[in-house]
Amino acid sequence: MRIQTFSASALLMLAGAAAQAATPLPPAATFNADAEGWVVVDFPSSSAQYISPGKDELEPNHFAGGGANGGYIGFPDPSSDSFFFSAPAGFVGDWSDYFGGRLRYTQKVTAPAGFGAWRGDPDVVLVSNGRALLFQHPDNPGSGWTSFSVALNGTGWHYDLPGGAPVSAADFRQALGNVSALYLRGDYIAGVVETTALDNVAITPVPEPETYAMLLAGLGLVGLAVRRHRR
Repeated sequence: MRIQTFSASALLMLAGAAAQAATPLPPAATFNADAEGWVVVDFPSSSAQYISPGKDELEPNHFAGGGANGGYIGFPDPSSDSFFFSAPAGFVGDWSDYFGGRLRYTQKVTAPAGFGAWRGDPDVVLVSNGRALLFQHPDNPGSGWTSFSVALNGTGWHYDLPGGAPVSAADFRQALGNVSALYLRGDYIAGVVETTALDNVAITPVPEPETYAMLLAGLGLVGLAVRRHRR
Protein backbone atom coordinates (compact mmCIF):
# COMPACT_ATOMS: atom_id res chain seq x y z
CA MET A 1 0.00 0.00 0.00
CA ARG A 2 1.34 3.45 -0.96
CA ILE A 3 1.34 5.91 1.93
CA GLN A 4 1.02 9.53 0.88
CA THR A 5 3.37 11.89 2.69
CA PHE A 6 3.53 15.65 3.01
CA SER A 7 6.57 17.86 3.36
CA ALA A 8 7.32 19.33 6.77
CA SER A 9 7.08 22.85 5.38
CA ALA A 10 3.63 22.21 3.90
CA LEU A 11 2.31 20.88 7.19
CA LEU A 12 3.76 23.79 9.12
CA MET A 13 2.12 26.18 6.68
CA LEU A 14 -1.23 24.46 7.21
CA ALA A 15 -0.85 24.64 10.99
CA GLY A 16 0.15 28.29 10.82
CA ALA A 17 -2.81 29.14 8.59
CA ALA A 18 -5.19 27.42 10.98
CA ALA A 19 -3.70 29.30 13.92
CA GLN A 20 -3.97 32.60 12.09
CA ALA A 21 -7.61 31.97 11.26
CA ALA A 22 -8.41 31.53 14.95
CA THR A 23 -7.86 35.22 15.78
CA PRO A 24 -8.38 38.36 13.66
CA LEU A 25 -5.17 40.02 12.58
CA PRO A 26 -4.12 42.67 15.13
CA PRO A 27 -3.50 46.29 14.07
CA ALA A 28 -0.18 46.92 12.32
CA ALA A 29 1.43 49.69 10.26
CA THR A 30 4.45 49.27 7.98
CA PHE A 31 4.18 52.61 6.12
CA ASN A 32 5.46 50.98 2.96
CA ALA A 33 2.87 52.65 0.70
CA ASP A 34 1.76 55.76 2.61
CA ALA A 35 1.15 57.18 6.09
CA GLU A 36 -1.76 54.74 6.61
CA GLY A 37 -3.93 57.35 8.33
CA TRP A 38 -1.43 58.33 11.03
CA VAL A 39 -1.20 62.04 11.87
CA VAL A 40 0.98 64.23 14.06
CA VAL A 41 -0.59 66.09 17.00
CA ASP A 42 0.97 68.92 18.98
CA PHE A 43 -0.12 69.16 22.62
CA PRO A 44 0.57 72.05 25.02
CA SER A 45 3.59 70.90 27.02
CA SER A 46 2.36 72.53 30.23
CA SER A 47 -0.55 70.15 30.77
CA ALA A 48 -1.84 66.68 29.99
CA GLN A 49 -4.14 67.36 27.04
CA TYR A 50 -4.25 63.81 25.74
CA ILE A 51 -8.02 63.48 26.04
CA SER A 52 -8.83 66.97 24.76
CA PRO A 53 -10.22 67.34 21.21
CA GLY A 54 -8.54 70.75 20.89
CA LYS A 55 -5.32 69.59 19.23
CA ASP A 56 -3.69 70.43 15.92
CA GLU A 57 -3.43 67.56 13.44
CA LEU A 58 -0.55 67.68 10.97
CA GLU A 59 0.19 65.42 7.99
CA PRO A 60 3.41 63.43 8.55
CA ASN A 61 6.00 63.12 5.83
CA HIS A 62 6.05 59.73 4.11
CA PHE A 63 9.25 58.16 2.78
CA ALA A 64 9.07 55.18 0.42
CA GLY A 65 12.42 53.75 1.53
CA GLY A 66 15.08 54.02 4.20
CA GLY A 67 12.91 52.78 7.06
CA ALA A 68 13.60 49.92 9.42
CA ASN A 69 11.84 47.74 6.85
CA GLY A 70 10.79 49.65 3.73
CA GLY A 71 8.87 52.92 4.05
CA TYR A 72 8.38 55.07 7.15
CA ILE A 73 6.89 58.35 8.34
CA GLY A 74 8.63 61.26 10.02
CA PHE A 75 8.12 64.82 11.15
CA PRO A 76 10.25 67.75 12.38
CA ASP A 77 9.44 69.16 15.80
CA PRO A 78 6.76 71.78 14.97
CA SER A 79 6.89 73.92 18.13
CA SER A 80 7.92 74.22 21.75
CA ASP A 81 4.88 72.11 22.66
CA SER A 82 4.97 68.28 22.73
CA PHE A 83 4.27 66.40 19.51
CA PHE A 84 3.10 62.81 19.12
CA PHE A 85 2.24 60.43 16.31
CA SER A 86 -1.49 59.68 16.54
CA ALA A 87 -2.83 56.29 15.42
CA PRO A 88 -5.81 56.00 13.02
CA ALA A 89 -9.16 54.35 13.65
CA GLY A 90 -7.82 50.86 12.97
CA PHE A 91 -5.76 51.08 16.18
CA VAL A 92 -8.58 52.07 18.52
CA GLY A 93 -11.58 50.21 19.90
CA ASP A 94 -11.69 46.95 21.81
CA TRP A 95 -8.18 45.69 22.64
CA SER A 96 -9.39 43.07 25.12
CA ASP A 97 -7.87 40.21 23.12
CA TYR A 98 -4.43 41.84 23.40
CA PHE A 99 -4.16 41.93 27.20
CA GLY A 100 -0.80 40.34 28.01
CA GLY A 101 0.46 40.97 24.49
CA ARG A 102 2.86 43.69 23.40
CA LEU A 103 2.88 46.98 21.53
CA ARG A 104 5.95 47.18 19.31
CA TYR A 105 7.32 50.04 17.22
CA THR A 106 10.58 51.42 15.86
CA GLN A 107 11.84 55.01 15.96
CA LYS A 108 14.91 57.13 15.29
CA VAL A 109 15.70 60.76 16.06
CA THR A 110 17.85 63.10 13.96
CA ALA A 111 19.13 66.23 15.72
CA PRO A 112 22.16 68.51 15.68
CA ALA A 113 24.81 68.10 18.36
CA GLY A 114 24.72 70.14 21.52
CA PHE A 115 21.10 69.63 22.53
CA GLY A 116 20.11 67.50 25.50
CA ALA A 117 17.49 64.78 25.68
CA TRP A 118 13.93 65.70 26.66
CA ARG A 119 12.37 63.29 29.16
CA GLY A 120 9.29 65.23 30.25
CA ASP A 121 6.71 63.38 28.15
CA PRO A 122 5.43 59.80 28.17
CA ASP A 123 6.49 57.58 25.28
CA VAL A 124 3.13 55.85 24.84
CA VAL A 125 -0.34 57.19 25.64
CA LEU A 126 -3.52 55.14 25.63
CA VAL A 127 -6.79 57.00 26.19
CA SER A 128 -9.67 54.94 27.55
CA ASN A 129 -12.89 55.88 29.33
CA GLY A 130 -11.81 59.49 29.73
CA ARG A 131 -8.43 58.65 31.32
CA ALA A 132 -4.93 58.76 29.93
CA LEU A 133 -2.71 55.72 30.62
CA LEU A 134 0.98 56.52 30.13
CA PHE A 135 4.15 54.47 29.66
CA GLN A 136 7.75 55.70 29.57
CA HIS A 137 10.80 53.73 28.43
CA PRO A 138 14.10 54.09 30.31
CA ASP A 139 15.81 55.51 27.19
CA ASN A 140 15.00 57.67 24.17
CA PRO A 141 15.49 56.34 20.63
CA GLY A 142 18.90 56.90 19.08
CA SER A 143 20.01 58.27 15.73
CA GLY A 144 19.60 54.80 14.22
CA TRP A 145 16.43 52.73 14.16
CA THR A 146 15.60 51.71 17.73
CA SER A 147 13.00 49.03 18.52
CA PHE A 148 10.65 49.36 21.48
CA SER A 149 8.33 46.82 23.08
CA VAL A 150 5.66 47.63 25.67
CA ALA A 151 3.86 44.98 27.74
CA LEU A 152 0.08 45.33 27.58
CA ASN A 153 -0.54 44.09 31.13
CA GLY A 154 -0.42 47.25 33.24
CA THR A 155 3.21 46.88 34.35
CA GLY A 156 4.97 50.26 34.16
CA TRP A 157 1.81 52.15 33.19
CA HIS A 158 0.61 55.26 35.08
CA TYR A 159 -2.47 57.45 35.09
CA ASP A 160 -2.42 61.01 33.71
CA LEU A 161 1.29 61.80 34.27
CA PRO A 162 4.51 59.75 33.76
CA GLY A 163 4.92 59.59 37.56
CA GLY A 164 1.21 59.35 38.31
CA ALA A 165 -0.70 56.62 40.10
CA PRO A 166 0.20 53.13 38.83
CA VAL A 167 -2.36 51.22 36.79
CA SER A 168 -3.32 47.81 38.17
CA ALA A 169 -3.54 44.78 35.91
CA ALA A 170 -7.31 44.59 36.46
CA ASP A 171 -7.81 48.26 35.59
CA PHE A 172 -5.54 47.96 32.57
CA ARG A 173 -7.48 44.97 31.28
CA GLN A 174 -10.71 46.95 31.63
CA ALA A 175 -9.16 49.98 29.89
CA LEU A 176 -8.14 47.87 26.91
CA GLY A 177 -11.80 47.17 26.25
CA ASN A 178 -12.39 50.76 25.14
CA VAL A 179 -9.27 52.40 23.67
CA SER A 180 -10.17 55.71 22.06
CA ALA A 181 -6.67 56.98 21.16
CA LEU A 182 -3.07 55.81 20.85
CA TYR A 183 -0.19 58.30 20.79
CA LEU A 184 3.53 57.60 20.33
CA ARG A 185 5.94 60.33 21.37
CA GLY A 186 7.86 62.34 18.80
CA ASP A 187 9.38 65.05 21.04
CA TYR A 188 12.72 63.76 22.36
CA ILE A 189 15.13 66.73 22.35
CA ALA A 190 15.17 69.82 24.58
CA GLY A 191 14.80 72.28 21.73
CA VAL A 192 12.75 72.64 18.54
CA VAL A 193 15.46 70.95 16.48
CA GLU A 194 14.79 67.23 16.03
CA THR A 195 13.11 65.16 13.35
CA THR A 196 11.56 61.91 14.58
CA ALA A 197 10.81 58.93 12.36
CA LEU A 198 8.39 56.05 13.04
CA ASP A 199 8.12 52.58 11.51
CA ASN A 200 6.71 49.10 12.10
CA VAL A 201 3.96 49.72 14.65
CA ALA A 202 2.26 46.47 15.65
CA ILE A 203 0.26 44.89 18.43
CA THR A 204 1.29 41.32 19.20
CA PRO A 205 -1.36 39.24 20.99
CA VAL A 206 -0.68 36.36 23.34
CA PRO A 207 -1.27 33.10 21.42
CA GLU A 208 -4.43 31.44 22.63
CA PRO A 209 -4.35 27.85 23.99
CA GLU A 210 -6.10 26.53 20.87
CA THR A 211 -3.41 28.20 18.75
CA TYR A 212 -0.70 26.31 20.61
CA ALA A 213 -2.72 23.12 20.25
CA MET A 214 -2.99 23.53 16.48
CA LEU A 215 0.70 24.27 16.15
CA LEU A 216 1.61 21.23 18.22
CA ALA A 217 -0.76 19.11 16.15
CA GLY A 218 0.94 20.37 13.00
CA LEU A 219 4.34 19.46 14.40
CA GLY A 220 3.00 16.03 15.31
CA LEU A 221 1.87 15.49 11.74
CA VAL A 222 5.30 16.54 10.52
CA GLY A 223 6.95 13.93 12.75
CA LEU A 224 4.51 11.22 11.59
CA ALA A 225 5.14 12.05 7.95
CA VAL A 226 8.90 11.92 8.44
CA ARG A 227 8.71 8.53 10.19
CA ARG A 228 6.53 7.08 7.42
CA HIS A 229 8.83 8.45 4.76
CA ARG A 230 11.84 6.68 6.30
CA ARG A 231 10.18 3.25 6.32
